Amino acid sequence: MATKKVLVLGATGLLGKALVESCPENVTLCATHLRDLPAEFPLSNKMDRLDITSRDDTLRLFQKTRPDVVVHLAGVGSVDFAEKNRQDAWGINVQGTQHIIDACRNIGARLVYLSSNAVFDGNKPPYHEESAMYPVNYYGQLKVEAENAVRASGLDYAIVRPMLMYGWNYPHARENPVTIWIRLLTEDKPIKVVNDHYWQPLYVGDCAELIWNVIENDKVGVYNISGPERITLFEFALQFVQVFGFDSDLVEPVPSSYFPTIAPRPVDTSFVIDKIRIKLGIQPVPVAVGLEQMKSTQSKQGESLR
Repeated sequence: MATKKVLVLGATGLLGKALVESCPENVTLCATHLRDLPAEFPLSNKMDRLDITSRDDTLRLFQKTRPDVVVHLAGVGSVDFAEKNRQDAWGINVQGTQHIIDACRNIGARLVYLSSNAVFDGNKPPYHEESAMYPVNYYGQLKVEAENAVRASGLDYAIVRPMLMYGWNYPHARENPVTIWIRLLTEDKPIKVVNDHYWQPLYVGDCAELIWNVIENDKVGVYNISGPERITLFEFALQFVQVFGFDSDLVEPVPSSYFPTIAPRPVDTSFVIDKIRIKLGIQPVPVAVGLEQMKSTQSKQGESLR
């Protein structure tokens, strides 16, 4: 891999953490954050603060760092926040993405954009990379708009669509289903888990591997990535408690209608992942394997969550 400078926007999230930890030795890594970082935060003295809603600040940072490749992870990641705060979410996820596109164009950088399975309605699975996009919630609509902006940008780009990632997040960062379950079950609190929607949970390390592969090999286009198993969130939780040794009696299956105040979710956005397997050699691990990998690094990365 030729030496590249890579700028990761939004590096304090789950995937950003995985990218930083798996960064190839011959990559010069730059990273950004938005909110204040605790003094003990890893890389706190090596990250730039960036609000992507400011076009001037975005252009200025790109001129300062001059990356070869930009990995755009920044933005609103909460489906429910986007549904309830539409103007703010649009300004960050769509307008902010346009600022990044403009900044990439100014310095000739390639762009890797993180999208989502939320671009699909879940009515006609499984979905491949070229399937028609019909989102069922506002978050998905924003992802479609941002994808379309990236496609029309004239940049060399890759769009990566992960599904339900799990792994160790930084302390104080946004949690994912597994770390939420760990926190609650450690306190012997029961959890209610939806049993009528289907997912293919993805270990975050596999998504990081895909992105580094795309960067290393100068790949372009759209890539769906998920785990290989189509299961409900309840079935995911049962595998989780078995691996981590929690009481399965604390896990209660409920229909999605149990949570009436949240934004609608697609019922089944199962992916066809032949493209990443055949063209990139990426083989995402089954849930049990990913959970075992998490457990094996628990004392190093997860102790603060327990």
